[in-house]
Amino acid sequence: MSAHAAPRYEATITRTTYGVPHVEAKDFGGLGFGAAYAQAQDNICLMADGYVSASGQRSHYFGADGPTVIGLVPAKNIDSDLYYATMLDTKALRAGFAKTSPDSRALIAGWVAGYNRFLRDNRGKLPAKCAGQRWVRDITRDDVLRSLNGFTMLAGSAMAAAKIAGAAPPADQPDRAAVQPVASALQFADEARASMKLGSNGWAFGGDATTNGRGLVVGNPHFPWYGPNRFYQIHLTIPGKFDVAGAAITNQPYVGIGFNKDVAWTHTVDTAAHMTLFKLTLDPADPTAYIVDGKRVPMERREIRVETKDGAPVVRTLYVSRYGPILSMPGTDYAWTRQTAYAIADANKGNVRSGEGYLAMARARSVRDIHDALARYIHAPFLNTLAADRNGDALYADISPAANVSAERFAACSGSMSPPTSGFLQRLYVLDGSRSACEWEKTRGTAAPGLLPPSQMAAIYRRDYVQNSNDSYRWTNIEAPIAELGPMMGPDFHQLPSMRTRSGLQEIRRVLHSGKFDIDLGIQTMLGNKNFAGDLAMPAVRKLCERPDAPKPACAALAKWDGKTELESRGAMLFAIFWGKTGLRADVWADKFDRDDVVGTPRTLAIDGAAGDKLLADLAYAADTLTKMGIALDAPLGEVQFAERGAERIPISGSPAGVLNYTAGLPVKGGFGVVHGASYVQSVAFDEKGPVAKAILTYSQSTDPASPHYADQTREFSKLALHPYPFSKEEIAAQAIGEPLTIRQ
Repeated sequence: MSAHAAPRYEATITRTTYGVPHVEAKDFGGLGFGAAYAQAQDNICLMADGYVSASGQRSHYFGADGPTVIGLVPAKNIDSDLYYATMLDTKALRAGFAKTSPDSRALIAGWVAGYNRFLRDNRGKLPAKCAGQRWVRDITRDDVLRSLNGFTMLAGSAMAAAKIAGAAPPADQPDRAAVQPVASALQFADEARASMKLGSNGWAFGGDATTNGRGLVVGNPHFPWYGPNRFYQIHLTIPGKFDVAGAAITNQPYVGIGFNKDVAWTHTVDTAAHMTLFKLTLDPADPTAYIVDGKRVPMERREIRVETKDGAPVVRTLYVSRYGPILSMPGTDYAWTRQTAYAIADANKGNVRSGEGYLAMARARSVRDIHDALARYIHAPFLNTLAADRNGDALYADISPAANVSAERFAACSGSMSPPTSGFLQRLYVLDGSRSACEWEKTRGTAAPGLLPPSQMAAIYRRDYVQNSNDSYRWTNIEAPIAELGPMMGPDFHQLPSMRTRSGLQEIRRVLHSGKFDIDLGIQTMLGNKNFAGDLAMPAVRKLCERPDAPKPACAALAKWDGKTELESRGAMLFAIFWGKTGLRADVWADKFDRDDVVGTPRTLAIDGAAGDKLLADLAYAADTLTKMGIALDAPLGEVQFAERGAERIPISGSPAGVLNYTAGLPVKGGFGVVHGASYVQSVAFDEKGPVAKAILTYSQSTDPASPHYADQTREFSKLALHPYPFSKEEIAAQAIGEPLTIRQ
């Protein structure tokens, strides 16, 4: 570039309290450039690791048997490499991306340039975790597209990655046993890990429910605290043209949850069918061929070669049907046998529309604009959207990439549903793969073939409230339920809602019965740490504790419990372990669920006879678990549940059992280290000038232990303290830390 040529990319990064970057540029290329540079300043090792995964090279750099996580599922590096090699079609991703807008393409081009520029500027001074490592390398646009598409499949085929990587015809199955993840030796660790599913609480209030008559959004997404799916706070501005703040997912150049001057939104994981299985009838003479409309169809054989760090390359043959790759779950109904096999179809395969959709949402001026962006791009991969605007309108919408299968087709194609199992987030929907008429329907006007049209998905506008905690769209507003939609939209109206849903509805009703919400009351209510399950269960537990055979130390500990999950709550962890077992049983209730009384039913535990024996056994198990860990049964929660930051243990409230403030930890010496739960928490209101926002990134901005922003927000979250999120120039100037950084090339 000559001395007089204008820079292709230019951005200014201003950091405010807790290291939040505010990136300003004159165009979208510069915005991507600055966003990548800022994120790399805080998380270069995490970002680089993510790009290794997306490129299918984990075995090459870290060894085939090394541990990793695909989506939320623990697996081996070889599983990850084989999955990405099978599911990510780079040529198709390029073709899809070429159809996106110039702004979206410029944003990605700038992101690539910004990431690579950071490496050039800092190659000799990277954090200790990745300093001098070959796997920290320049990236290309293909790396970004593969990473973006990989994230969209998080709640779909990624949950089955190891089952795809290990799928083999019946004769080969014994050779594949080694690819299955090794189970933990500690039962409770397994149970805790199983509970760590993507989830969230989201509330949006219209003007009739707020003190100032404008909209209010309260979001509390539950995401992992470690690994590639962390949130990152960021504010992106092109003066006079584009202005949005909130949080992005690692390695993504746009705000996924956030706000602009007129609208705020949050997401929760939905119940729609983002994948289906197709049951294949196999050729009796060849388990790698299947029958469609009476004709034999050979499976496509893909020989995949994976380079490994310390050994010979792994060469694996995987099989793909017209519907998608074959998976196998040995020992279940979904095993690959001589008679049947199962193929998985993912509605998010090839989805690189997120940039287009989130740029449109960032430009929204009302909740109706949010709805239009969702409907046009169908980009929110597995998510409900809850939004409110400064006019006082609120929106709930589950418009996401879902399988287009009508109720009639589902019935005609022997469609079946089973509860989430084997690590899947959603129900397993199975269709007859022996008939071409059972393929997903193609409707004109959708963003991709085979997707459920937005007109057949859930959406409702309200002036009071909408809410979701990962249950059915039917519970969005129980004063105004949405009409039942097709089977691909998830569980029916008769399914018992979760404790979080019931608790949230109870709390919203309680406040609105006598008053209205504001920015502070919204988040105080969301993070209130009341244990709804405890309110229901403890009367029965106290009654059972009168029995001579009751575990007396456990009963004595629970007698001290205040029914909350505050840091000082004694016995809260004992109840969490107890309810972690008891709450999963279908026979735990003495009364039945009444859909006309969502909050109040069921309310009474069954305690007579064998039912009571089971409850006491669960309580004894919970006490035994803590005792073996050397933890007092009545220990204050803050002493035994914490975030580990080096040698520091930061107390964290909340629980995985019956609490809106979902917090999950795994056993460590002396307690439970938090690994999942509240992540980017925001409460956003509006005044006459624009947004008034408070937020917290619970695990802090940086993954580098040497950073001042490695634990600062985590300490604040220990106090449940959200901080003002600056948006205007004046607010940013008031909170600025250090001098702005301008980068250009």
